[in-house]
Amino acid sequence: MVYRVIVQVSDLEKVKAALISCRNLLEDISNIQLEVVFNQTAVKALTKGGEYESDVNEFIRRGVLIVACRNAMRLNNINEGDLISGVTTVNSGVGEIVRKMANGWLYLRL
Repeated sequence: MVYRVIVQVSDLEKVKAALISCRNLLEDISNIQLEVVFNQTAVKALTKGGEYESDVNEFIRRGVLIVACRNAMRLNNINEGDLISGVTTVNSGVGEIVRKMANGWLYLRL
């Protein structure tokens, strides 16, 4: 069995703890497909040169899909060129979560 998990991170202040939890999840469950959606103010953590760039790069190297919400990007004045290489975008972070949940993915909000 492969666990398919989508994680929502909304608050910039909670990004560090959320990344630790995601790392713990990857270490605990080896057969996992993980997607982490950053929306609201948390999307700021996905910009080049930021404090979380090395963490995000590590997750991408490990096969985790890191996703930025375009609606949140627009509200926070972030362009796609500002994002860390390898980060993907979706029009709506909440829409992405609903679609994944409708397809049987487990949901975590961190």
